[in-house]
Amino acid sequence: MNPRELYKQIRHLTWIIIQEIMFFLFHKILLCILYFKEDVISDFYEFPLENVVEKPPCTLEQQPSNVVEDHHTAKEEPKKDPSLQVPVHTLVPCKVPEMYKPLILPPVLNPVPANHPEYLPRFDGENGITAQKHMQDFEDYLNIYEVEYEDVNLRLFSLSLQGEVRTWFKAFPEASISDLQQCSKLFLDRWMIKVNIPMLIE
Repeated sequence: MNPRELYKQIRHLTWIIIQEIMFFLFHKILLCILYFKEDVISDFYEFPLENVVEKPPCTLEQQPSNVVEDHHTAKEEPKKDPSLQVPVHTLVPCKVPEMYKPLILPPVLNPVPANHPEYLPRFDGENGITAQKHMQDFEDYLNIYEVEYEDVNLRLFSLSLQGEVRTWFKAFPEASISDLQQCSKLFLDRWMIKVNIPMLIE
């Protein structure tokens, strides 16, 4: 290929590249102009409501004196029937039963599980059940039945005590136990002494 033809090809390729670049720039500029116009138009039609300044309602002093209110066309508010009103139920504080006197309970008690008389573990200090084993069984019961309220935990624990242990629990001063952690510490400090040695060895 002679230099003349090579020069023609280079000029031709250069012109094609320039055309592509010009077309690309023109296309981008056109898109920018179109999008800019659409944004302006949409902003014009979607005027934000919060920018509208609402005039406050006129009071009696602000109303002009030449305006006369038409009492015949004024709308009257419908009268409310008291029998159709929804009653509001308020929680009434419960009186703490005598068997829960050592516990600090809220004014309104949460319900205990309905099956607690059947499945709640019991402890009376006898029958070879240690205090540690009873605490473990009681915690398993709370986890299985998903008992979360502190007042329910305390009442269930007091119900799990029987016999001599129940008498010991009721001897505490009124409102002296606030949570299950304190109650379990007092319980273990007193009843851990009664350990079934053969059961531990086994």
